[in-house]
Amino acid sequence: MRTKLRLNGRRLQHWAAGFLAFGLLLRPAAASPAPIITVQPVSQNAPLLGIVTFSVTASSQTTMTYQWFKNGGTIGGATSSSYTILTVLGSDSGTYAVKVTNAGGSVMSSNATLNINLPPTITTQPQRQAVAQGQNVSFYVAATGSAPLSCQWYFNGLAISGATNASLYLASVQPAQAGDYSVVVANNVGWVSSAVAGLTVYVPPLIVSAPVGQIAIQGQSPSFSVAATGSAPFSYQWTFNGSAIPGATASSLTLADVLPNQAGSYSVLVSNVAGSVKSPPATLVVIAPPNITTQPQAQSVAVGQPAYFSVAASGSAPLSYQWNFNGAPLAGATDSVLTLTNVELAQAGSFNVVVTNSAGSVTSAVATLTVTNAPVILSLSGSGMSANGFSFQFPVPIGHTYIIFVTAEFKAWTPILTNIATTANVVVTDADAAYHHKRFYRVAVQ
Repeated sequence: MRTKLRLNGRRLQHWAAGFLAFGLLLRPAAASPAPIITVQPVSQNAPLLGIVTFSVTASSQTTMTYQWFKNGGTIGGATSSSYTILTVLGSDSGTYAVKVTNAGGSVMSSNATLNINLPPTITTQPQRQAVAQGQNVSFYVAATGSAPLSCQWYFNGLAISGATNASLYLASVQPAQAGDYSVVVANNVGWVSSAVAGLTVYVPPLIVSAPVGQIAIQGQSPSFSVAATGSAPFSYQWTFNGSAIPGATASSLTLADVLPNQAGSYSVLVSNVAGSVKSPPATLVVIAPPNITTQPQAQSVAVGQPAYFSVAASGSAPLSYQWNFNGAPLAGATDSVLTLTNVELAQAGSFNVVVTNSAGSVTSAVATLTVTNAPVILSLSGSGMSANGFSFQFPVPIGHTYIIFVTAEFKAWTPILTNIATTANVVVTDADAAYHHKRFYRVAVQ
């Protein structure tokens, strides 16, 4: 029993071995596996014109081949485990991958990105500006290049603290901020400086010396002037009583041979590119010298009558008057009308008047006063004829000398009496009258 089992076991083992050997002879050989990538290509940043290399590490039981791709397209000649770009250009940026192949198959690597580090390039330069004082100003720059980009603004070559944005804002600029502005744009590859943008700050005019009021005599040539600070050039326009004076566009104004109708208010408007300012008004007073428009007239009056001289004059008030008699001033005769009451013979002569104001004086023409004796009216005294003779009476100014003349035929007059009047009414008796057939009398008063 035991023997039989062993024999059967041997036979079984022998059969089994024979079957295994047969099976090995019939099964084909196993295929090689596809490559295994152990180190993937790595994304990189490269400077423009620099060198960059992508590489891959793979394992395989058989020989491997490589083919590199950019953005999915085959790169000619790129058939090594690494791919090198000796001079990086902007067009080289993109995604890179490699296919590894062996007899067992192929495998594609993951994508590796190439980023080109570009230096900054300014595409929009800051622009020159000109503004009025107090306005707001902004400078701006635009640039391309690899991020991050940084900015630093400069004023007249010196860095402006905190000015690190693409725009520079200046609020309410003042003259001290006028100058040259520029900006430096930088990244980790390099930097570039912008063009210089000049800032001009125009200062509005400010009057530092205003025109001053004046008093001028007619015919003089008064001048007004103004002085201003601010940004030159200035323009000027003078006004008279609010209206522009044609051609009055200088910093000074001269009125030649000024007339009274030019008296009034003068001011000037000073302007520049930043604005304008008007001066306070300056008043011009024009004093017209006196001018006689109506001369005193010659007169002839009798003794004891009044005489009147008058003058009319133009000119700036107040006018004053001084009458003269035979070249000498008359006390108290300071009105435009001179009145003489109870004229005497001694007042006959030359009269004129001097008219004066603050601009000067003028002397009138001479007016002659002729004083004649008043006609003597003879009248009878009492009954006329008496035992003492013929009596008559007549008025004579007291103190004046009178002469009595007689005639019979009006051919010759003979003085018969000379006397001085002691009363205003003189009575004369001609004792010889009774001896004449007729007799005529007349009186001469000196």
